[in-house]
This record gives sequence, C-alpha cells and structure tokens, in this order.
Amino acid sequence: MAETLLIRLAAGNGGFRDWVLVDEQGVARSPVQTGVPDAGVIAGATRVAVLVPGVEVFIGDARVPGRSRQRVLRAAPYAVEEKLATDVESMHFALGPVQNTDHYPVVAVERTQMDAWGALLREQGISATQWLPDVLAVPAAGEGWSVLVDADSVLVRSGDFAGFVADRDSFHTLFSLFEAREQVPQWAQVFGSTALELPDVETEFVGQHQQALEVLALGWARGPVINLLQGPYSRSHEWGRLVRPWRASAALLLVGLLVSGITTGVDYYRLSREHAQLRADIEAVYRKAFPQTRRVVDPRAQMEQQLSQLQRSAGGGNTDFLFMLAETAGVLRATQGINIQGASYRDGRLDLELQADNLQILDQLKQSLAASGRMQAEIQSATTEAGQKVKSRLRVQGVGT
Repeated sequence: MAETLLIRLAAGNGGFRDWVLVDEQGVARSPVQTGVPDAGVIAGATRVAVLVPGVEVFIGDARVPGRSRQRVLRAAPYAVEEKLATDVESMHFALGPVQNTDHYPVVAVERTQMDAWGALLREQGISATQWLPDVLAVPAAGEGWSVLVDADSVLVRSGDFAGFVADRDSFHTLFSLFEAREQVPQWAQVFGSTALELPDVETEFVGQHQQALEVLALGWARGPVINLLQGPYSRSHEWGRLVRPWRASAALLLVGLLVSGITTGVDYYRLSREHAQLRADIEAVYRKAFPQTRRVVDPRAQMEQQLSQLQRSAGGGNTDFLFMLAETAGVLRATQGINIQGASYRDGRLDLELQADNLQILDQLKQSLAASGRMQAEIQSATTEAGQKVKSRLRVQGVGT
C-alpha cells in the first residue's frame, strides 16, 4: 500500500517537530515519531507532505473577478493588503479553489519563512509535494468549529479554508471577541486529551486517545487543502530555475569548481595554521588567568566554565538584568509590529507593556523569546483596542526561576 510521509514543522524556526507514515485515508501506518525522519523512511515514502505552523501563516479570503488563476494570484495580495501587518511585497501568496464565482481563499507567508523551511527540508534531502498550514489539516466540522488542543496551543478550523491558532492563555480572550461579534458556532468538535471549555457551545469531545499528528493526518487526507507550493515555489518553477543556469554556463561552472577547489585547499592550509596558533594563544591566556590548572584539554570550554562559576559565586545568572535586557532587546528588534510602552524589572522578572498589531505577532514574540531555551515568556494579559491593536503585558524571566 502506498504510504505518505507526513511531517510537521515546529513554530519559530524550531525545526522538525514530528512525523508519521499514513495511508491514503490518513490512517497512521507507523507510530508518531519526533524529530527528523530517518533517511530510509524518506527514501521509502511514495510522497511527502509537510504541515507548517499555522501561527506563521495568514489565512483569509479575497474577492477578485476573473477565472485566470495567474491574474488572480497577482491581484490577491492587494485585495487583502489592509489585513496584513507586513508589506505584501515581502510575502508569498497561495490560492485555494474559487468560491461563489469570485471569492478565493488566500494563504500568505513571509518569503523569508518559506525559504527557511525549504532550506531545512533540503538539508535532509526531502522534496515535498505539499506544504499546508497545520490548522487547515484539523478535520473539518461542517457548519461548526473543529478544535485541536495540542499541548499549550489551540488550533481552530472554523471553515474549509478558515481558522486560527492561539495559545491556551489567549484563546479565551479570542473566544470572547468572537462572542461579541456573534461569530461563535452552535456546535464544535474538540480533539485532544485536554478538555476545553466553550461557553454556550454544544461540544463533542473526540479522538481523545489520538496524538495530535494522527488527528491532523485524518484532516489532511479528507481535505480540502491549500498547497503553499504555488508560483515561484511550485515544483515546476523550481526545476526550471535550477536547470537554466546549467544549460547556459556548464563550462564556466566547471572552471569555477576547479578554481574553488584550489582556493579552498589554500584557505584550509592557512586557516589550519591560524587555528593552531589561536588555540595556543587561548591556552596561554587561560594558564595565565588560572595558573593553578594542571591539565588543559579544551581551554575555551574550561575558561567558560571557570567564568560561569565566578559569576554564580558573585550572585549573577541567567536572570541578571543586563543579560535579560540584551536578550529581550534583540528579539524585539527582530519582531515587526510591536511597540514598547513600558518596562519594569524586579526579582529576576522583566515585565513589558506592549502594543502589538495582532495576537499572532504577540504569540510569535513569545515563541521567539523562549526559542533560546534560556528564558521563558508568559502573556499576563491581552486586550484588543481600536484598530484591532492588542495591548498586552508580557513577563520574561530566566528558565527555572
């Protein structure tokens, strides 16, 4: 029986989350495994589908007249431009099947994120036929909502081509917003081992003994789906882009490889000598700083260990204000759509008063702060203001404090 390798990627460029082999109906044919699939599994799979984190994806719809998908794909970004916090020129767009004559489901992702996912898969020799948001792989519930509770995340599929992702802390705030707009369904099905309270909604709990990826596999097989591999990221476009330079410049490439090989050999010899000299210099500095040391194996690592011990004895650590401020500032600079309105530090905790363009950006900031494994972030509060801006209080502290 033909088997598909279904891979789920982690949010925040966290790499491979888990994978499973499934049949055409989406039924698991192997246990769910975490991390990168084995090379034998990759080679033996008939095809590969990839679930990308919905928290990194915009899902909406655009009204664009016409049936030419190429023209619609060019016009769709400007039809949803006001709903995006990022310049449309920096984003990749994919379309679903036309709805009601001139409405098209639209999925958008930053091109840098698409490129990062592509590089991650290529490193493992993986060529996928489908990339789709994980939230659109939750089994559809017809007229109601379909909800998957997965650890601290809640994936909500509110239609064939609609849905959103929230963490457990902010989900109830979002649910209240839907209630205020009278957009809450009468019925919902909830997957996952953890119960989720949906006030005034008839709820059916299903698949409580299935792992999250097993549930997503069933929804992926049933469809419908929007494949992100469109336009410049389609397989045909990728093959054409790779073949054209070879046709025109094969001879030049060969010469370049020869020159590169010679240059690499020379650079390797030079860098090897510099590395040896640098190691000797480091060892000399280490012995001068710590003359009581008798045996030096890795001077750099030993020096870092000694400095860490000195820092701990002086009362420092990962909760030190300067460390936390530097780490947090770097993440804030890299996150667009966030304004800092205030900050305070006490007892190893940095409290930030923020304004975000939307909850998705706020959740992305939280994930980025925790990505290094040295800090943890918690959304203390989140309130939607005029213009859909979100006012939030975010607490940052060192891991284990």
